[in-house]
Amino acid sequence: MKQIVPALALLCTLYLLFFLNSYAVKEREIQIILDGKNQSLESSYKAVTQMYRISIENYFKYVIMQPRVIEILRRSLHASEEEKALLRGNLYRYLYPLYQQELVTHGIRQLHFHTEKGESFLRFHQPNENGDLLIDVRATIKKANEERTFVSGFEGGRIYPGFRYVYPIVDQGTFLGTVELSLSYERIVAELSKLLNAQHYLLLLNKETTTDVVFEKHRDHFVPSMISERFMIENPSISSLSDQALKSPLLIHINTLLRDNPRVQKLLAHNQSFSIPLVLEHQGYSINFYPIFAIDNRLGGYVTTYDCAPELVDIENKYLTIYLLGFITLTILTFGLYLLLVQRKRIVLEKIQFETIVTSTVNGVILLTNDGAIRFVNAATLTILGYREIDMLGKNAHRLIHVHPQSLDQVPCPIIESIAHQRSYVGEELFRTAQGEHIFVHVNLTPFIQENRSVGSVMIFRNITEEKKAKETIEHLAYYDSLTELPNRKLLLDRLNYTVAMCARSHEYCGLLFIDLDNFKNLNDTLGHEYGDVLLQKVAKRLQKTLRHCDTVARFGGDEFVVLITQLGLNEHPSKEQLRRIAHKVLKEFSKPFSLIDCDYECSASIGGTLFWDNSKTINDILKDADIAMYAVKRSGKNKINIA
Repeated sequence: MKQIVPALALLCTLYLLFFLNSYAVKEREIQIILDGKNQSLESSYKAVTQMYRISIENYFKYVIMQPRVIEILRRSLHASEEEKALLRGNLYRYLYPLYQQELVTHGIRQLHFHTEKGESFLRFHQPNENGDLLIDVRATIKKANEERTFVSGFEGGRIYPGFRYVYPIVDQGTFLGTVELSLSYERIVAELSKLLNAQHYLLLLNKETTTDVVFEKHRDHFVPSMISERFMIENPSISSLSDQALKSPLLIHINTLLRDNPRVQKLLAHNQSFSIPLVLEHQGYSINFYPIFAIDNRLGGYVTTYDCAPELVDIENKYLTIYLLGFITLTILTFGLYLLLVQRKRIVLEKIQFETIVTSTVNGVILLTNDGAIRFVNAATLTILGYREIDMLGKNAHRLIHVHPQSLDQVPCPIIESIAHQRSYVGEELFRTAQGEHIFVHVNLTPFIQENRSVGSVMIFRNITEEKKAKETIEHLAYYDSLTELPNRKLLLDRLNYTVAMCARSHEYCGLLFIDLDNFKNLNDTLGHEYGDVLLQKVAKRLQKTLRHCDTVARFGGDEFVVLITQLGLNEHPSKEQLRRIAHKVLKEFSKPFSLIDCDYECSASIGGTLFWDNSKTINDILKDADIAMYAVKRSGKNKINIA
């Protein structure tokens, strides 16, 4: 009897130790799963916002920065309130079709122009609300206006919160104000859902950065979040995500549990990423919170996802079994079971770590040894690169798939350097597929640590070739001549149309010079087209150097160049004389030889010009008058000027 008590005490002690250790292992397994899901949320969120930054930048470059928009903003700098109202209406009518048909369709909820003083100039989502000073309540606008630099990030607003992209508008050294394009959370979710497997999404909004700055009459855009008193959500009438959250019995139940959980409330106050595991009616869930910050580093809110996590149920069931079997086994062989659990812990942690990385991302994953050999590849890697698994395992990754545009003697490989020094690396690289094709990839390389020592590196990558091609296509729109880099006919006609409209308002004379190279066909026929191309490039550079920055030099086609000259004056005769002087200056520059491929070439030009000062002439009339004047020079002997 006396021996039973110490034996029971020993058994209880050993079992308590076993239970505590098993519980810690279980919590660690759960945490690995949660960390994987939260890391996937963070990576996907950053990828989506970066993708939209590139897309919205193109809207800014090729839609906002148009001459007509710039002219309206420039005129508004010193306009009266009545004039500003007219200019605001002109800007709204000009951009509204694009805003409604394209920007809104692509998820841009807000297009908002601000003055150089930080006041609201025009809200396309609320065009009747303007004039309020935003620079003291909107950090993005304050930074963009004062530092005149691009600013992006999440931020509350006077009407809606949003994911902001704010650009300064500067024209010829003059600061005209800023423009903001904002995305709703629904649009972010639309892209996140392509990368994640979450069932539901919700955006928790910090009161300090949302309802505290919104217009009083728009505070009904927000309702309590159900999770915490510190946070709100968008009204279901304007947010389908909020509508789902308030109507879903499952989400209502989960959010109620989160609200009543002190640990959740404490974690929300830390402004850091975290995940909460829940098991409800034999179904596992992972609720993931990723903090987003405004430009002033204040918490804007939390991007929240509700994921199914059946692994949690498996872990719970597994450890219930372990507790029972452990108690039985400990009565027989306590020490042996302890060694088994230690070994099992190591194996389980490794397996879950890799399974989490592989299953949580649609990107390629490669595990490398410290000498760069490939230990593991996931299915996405094989799909992206086109290799078979047997063709990759054991091979040196650098020699197999990595391509350098320059010699390694000149540029050390960043991936090799990162593996050698056990440090992380993020960047764009060039990979080689099994078919020999080169693709651009975004690489994220991280040391793989086990038991406080590096056993290799994990490389996660994704194919960005199409993204780069799309960006290059947008940036090389057909507004410039590919040979001379001058504006082409399309851009010239746009600027001429704008100039005619400007003249109709200001009654200031402008001019058009039509320049045709003399004997250009003879040069092509005798020396070859490559000489003709070089001459056209030299002529383009000389014209740009000779004329003012405010004038437009365009290649109209073949050996014809057109110069659009503005701001000649208010009187016809002095304006005509000034146009003639400019033409003589151009003709004088043509008297200097042009250095071609292997010879100097003397080239003259026939120049015809015409004036216009209102919209009585159409664009075709102006071009026709200058063309006729130029051909009169051709017929009279060339190398002359004729101002009609």
